[in-house]
Amino acid sequence: MSLQTLSHNREPVSRERLYTPPVLLLAAIVGVSFFGAGFVMPLRALYGRSVGANGVEIGLMASSFLLAGLLAAPLIGRLTDKVGAGNVLWAGLLAHTVLVLAYIPAQDPILLIGLRALEGVAAAAAYPPARALMNRLAPATRQGEALGMLASAQTAGILLGPVIGVLLASQSGYNAAFALASLPLALGVAVTLFFLPRRANGETSPPDAVLGNWRVAFTRPLTLTYALQTALGMSGGVIITVWSLYMADRGASLPLIGLSYTTYALPSMLLTPLAGRFSDRVGRFWPLTLGFALFGVVWLVYGFPLTPITIIIVSGLEGIPASLLSASLGGLLADSTPANARGRAQANFSASGTLGSLISSVLAGALYASGPGIPFVVVGLVYLLIPLILFLPALRHLISRSHLRAAE
Repeated sequence: MSLQTLSHNREPVSRERLYTPPVLLLAAIVGVSFFGAGFVMPLRALYGRSVGANGVEIGLMASSFLLAGLLAAPLIGRLTDKVGAGNVLWAGLLAHTVLVLAYIPAQDPILLIGLRALEGVAAAAAYPPARALMNRLAPATRQGEALGMLASAQTAGILLGPVIGVLLASQSGYNAAFALASLPLALGVAVTLFFLPRRANGETSPPDAVLGNWRVAFTRPLTLTYALQTALGMSGGVIITVWSLYMADRGASLPLIGLSYTTYALPSMLLTPLAGRFSDRVGRFWPLTLGFALFGVVWLVYGFPLTPITIIIVSGLEGIPASLLSASLGGLLADSTPANARGRAQANFSASGTLGSLISSVLAGALYASGPGIPFVVVGLVYLLIPLILFLPALRHLISRSHLRAAE
């Protein structure tokens, strides 16, 4: 696609003003919605066990969520481009609201596996469209900062929700937690419907010929972005699979395991918008190479026999390169995406991260049997290899050119 075509596909926006009411409202919706989703995040496995699910069935609850979201992403992306990101966003939040309430009557493990699969589809219809809508609302020159703000709102919701959800469930039972979790999600539906644009100014549905052209969402810079997101997603698969075991085997108590999530999330929540602003100003190449290099070093450190307190300190340091990578990858995605394919690009981006998590979650268990630090060392070496690959002249030029083109 030519530069001229890409420029015409972008709706006119202010090149400087970011913190407009729609942008701030969208960030608030994401934070509130993930606060509701976070309520039940630590409860699903415990609830499944309470109604008779065995270990295999609890594992299938998690994998069905990831697999369903991965399979639904292409259709959700196409639908986002066809009917508008705002329309898909409120529908996804509504589906998630209903599904959280559906846990209350669900008393069969098979039903819970099905519910988690449907939640995977609902999740694919919420955050990727929200990011696509942010792409349309934010200035082209401040996409990294805008998406960083959205990621911080998501992290804040996930950080606060599980703590309150666990406390509520311990005092009032699972049903009360599920019922209360639905309220922030329902609020997100109402605010999206009545206060956010279903489409951004000047946005029209692309013709069917464009929607049917899969290549528009798989250009060289977009494919590179998906590959980097797949690699970054590998960290999530390891964390989901073995992190609690890793800390417990190092002597950590349950409160210390929970604290490790908080120490990681806080720097990421606070720094991601600043990291996005940095990548908007200097380009995506150096934040990406520096971020992957630092991330790789941190993951190699996890391979040493650390004390629980040291692990918690390192997890806080891990949040710094994580914020750099999240913001710069989001910015590179925005730089590389034509306006008529933002929904598909965001859905593919989300699916890429899920794919990385699926791959590493399968490998992590086997690697962990060889030693608690082995999964972290292997993934850390992958992250250290990526900056060397990015220094290849063709890839460095591709990343730099995408940012320069977006700024014109």
